[in-house]
Amino acid sequence: MAMAAIGKGSSDDQATSRNGDSSNKTFSYGKKKRKGGPKVKSGCLTCKLRRVKCDERKPTCKICMRFGVKCDGYAQPVVKTKVYTSPRPLAPKNIVPTNLLRVRQLRTGPDFSGEEARYFRFYCENVAAQLQGPLKTTLWDRIIPQAVETEPIIRHAVVALAALNKSRIEAAQGVVKSSPHHRYALTQYGKALKQIRDNLTDGVQDPRRSLMACLLVFCLESLQGYQSSASNQASMGVNLLQRWCLESKGKLNHFSTIEEDICHGLSSLDLQALLFLDSRAGLIHRETFEFAQKVMNWRPMILNSLKDCYLYWQLIMRHCHHFIAAARSEVPQFNSTLASNPESANQGATFQYGNNAWCLTSDILTEIPVNLVIERDACIDNVHRWERASKVLMEEALGLRKDSDAYIIASMLRIQVAMTQVALGTAFSQNEVEYDNFTTEFNTITIFSEAIHPTLLARDTGSRFYFNFGILPGLCQVGMWCRQKAIRARAISLLQRSPEMQEGVWNSESLGQFVNFLRTVEEDGADEDGFVPASKRVSWIGSSVSLYEKIAQVRCCQRGGNDQVPVKRNAYVTVRSWKSSRISQVTLELLSRYSRK
Repeated sequence: MAMAAIGKGSSDDQATSRNGDSSNKTFSYGKKKRKGGPKVKSGCLTCKLRRVKCDERKPTCKICMRFGVKCDGYAQPVVKTKVYTSPRPLAPKNIVPTNLLRVRQLRTGPDFSGEEARYFRFYCENVAAQLQGPLKTTLWDRIIPQAVETEPIIRHAVVALAALNKSRIEAAQGVVKSSPHHRYALTQYGKALKQIRDNLTDGVQDPRRSLMACLLVFCLESLQGYQSSASNQASMGVNLLQRWCLESKGKLNHFSTIEEDICHGLSSLDLQALLFLDSRAGLIHRETFEFAQKVMNWRPMILNSLKDCYLYWQLIMRHCHHFIAAARSEVPQFNSTLASNPESANQGATFQYGNNAWCLTSDILTEIPVNLVIERDACIDNVHRWERASKVLMEEALGLRKDSDAYIIASMLRIQVAMTQVALGTAFSQNEVEYDNFTTEFNTITIFSEAIHPTLLARDTGSRFYFNFGILPGLCQVGMWCRQKAIRARAISLLQRSPEMQEGVWNSESLGQFVNFLRTVEEDGADEDGFVPASKRVSWIGSSVSLYEKIAQVRCCQRGGNDQVPVKRNAYVTVRSWKSSRISQVTLELLSRYSRK
């Protein structure tokens, strides 16, 4: 019986264990079974490691505090994103997905052909840095290359500019002008001009694109030797910008998308036209002069960097030269003289009274209006204010190495300040003797030109073409108007030393031949000390220049004899190279004829 009872009890325990009965908590070895429950994954890290239940109290749980252990806190919840195993259509359900939903292949640059791509790369690696010069700007190396991607006009013009620069480099090396690069440049330039004409027939829709096209066309015309056309292009670009500004007054348009560097490029174009060949009416000069005055009144002269000095000086220089052009057109005697000139109808092709800043005023001018004298003195005061405001920055820059960008920019500014002082001081001059009062300014121009000339040549990438002018207009001013023999000789020597150098429309070789001709005529009557008396000085009347054909007709007036009767002289200055298109060795042919006035 006892054995049976024991066996029966044993079998009952086993049945209870199999059925999971929790009422009986003892095993054969006498330990209680732990009560089961759902697993919790949100406890603190310490309780998880110890495998105990956590009360999830924050910041530290009570279990850890009770046992005196450090609570390691709680793990950050992991957010799981739903992964779709099949493609999801982006279109509404009622529209059948098409191939438009496929991801298009991204391109890393403009979709050029092989030849175009090579020229575009040459532009980015060589031409852009050459165009901008020492003053860093985003116009040539970022804005225009980015526009190539979307604007066919800019694309063709940039490729043509690169090909023309390659052709210019080959020309300097003695290769004929009709090279493949030159032919390809003309083809691309023709495509750009055709698209420009098509856009003009539809009206100007994108000012930003038109302004960039104007800058590129100016460079292309200058590189081909069409200086008059390039100067007129500069005037047209500035006029278009002013017209658009007036038409868009008070309206929302896309002028806000035009970068400042593009506007600064147009300011440089304005100066190129003002100092070279400008056929704009006197009323336009007066309006631009007054607008620049308003800008200077509104914008304080706070100069924190050398770039600020440069940009503000551009504004002052434009203000001064627009005044000179406006004032000369408003003088009654000078205006009547211009109207009576039979050649004034062709102002776009020749230099003559009224379309440039280099000719003297008429001999019959007897009195200058008082209001013009007051405005000229105000312009001179603005120049002095800029000199005082920029003194510290200029001195710091001129204390650096001569091959640094800062030194080159500061030197160019000193040259342009001296040029402007001469232009304002002689704005109403009627004889060449008044230029003797500016020998100090002429010497300043020559000294700083000599200082940076070697660096400019050393930095050249081969074409020697710069968009902004730097030293060439100043050296031309010294060669024309300075009668101090040594200073004049140094300036002309610099012009003749680098014949391929060109700054916008200013070509070093043609300027050197021009001023050397004037010096030759004058120094025939110089005394033993080299001084040129007033009776032997030459007043430049005008010229007809064709750099492409390497020929220029120079017209000047020289007083001679005891009666001081003016004598007009016409000279044809022809530049012919011993090597085709290379202008390092030239012959000068002077075919002069004299006639009494």
